[in-house]
Amino acid sequence: MRRVLSISEVVETLATPSGAVEVLATGDAAYDEDKAQMEMRLDSRFRPVEVKSDGRWPLPATLPRQDTVKVGLEWMEALPAARDIFRDWAKRVHQSVSNTKNLN
Repeated sequence: MRRVLSISEVVETLATPSGAVEVLATGDAAYDEDKAQMEMRLDSRFRPVEVKSDGRWPLPATLPRQDTVKVGLEWMEALPAARDIFRDWAKRVHQSVSNTKNLN
């Protein structure tokens, strides 16, 4: 497997009683030359910007579940495809946080 892309992006910063947390969207893409297939693992998580001494904070939003996308394509198409998939994932993560904030 050849590495195509490993990326993370802060899509939102939220305030909690224990301090600010960043919402991260992450993606890791690899290419299987034998199958001519790219596999991209997508995830999201909270990362504290500030944390009180116990390191705990209430989660201010619900994030999408981890996902894996598999696409049959040629090696030269893998990087642009991975970027497009990640861009859509980051939008989805941002939207899930925005939806939760609008409900509060």
